[in-house]
Amino acid sequence: MQKELAHLICMMHSCWSKLLVEKELGNYAPSIWQVKLAAEAITINAANKTFAFKNAEFSFDVHLEEPHTSSMHALTTIPVSGKGTYALDEKNQVLRILNMVLDH
Repeated sequence: MQKELAHLICMMHSCWSKLLVEKELGNYAPSIWQVKLAAEAITINAANKTFAFKNAEFSFDVHLEEPHTSSMHALTTIPVSGKGTYALDEKNQVLRILNMVLDH
């Protein structure tokens, strides 16, 4: 379950996009980003259907000069932790994240 949850956390585009907006990079906004999270970095509380994770690697590129068509950019990686709630379907086969909050 941790491996599947790690994949779902990495695919929560709305949360990761919001984090980029909060970084206020302005004209240097990234064009690409990705998240890496080891399954072992996730703790699950099955009774409460909650999870927490630490040390997700949130990587994004930052353009260093205008215009963005130049090749001057730097890859930045920051560690991110978070928590949230999840649900399983009636057969306990399909896992989905109900909500997630990032701590950075």
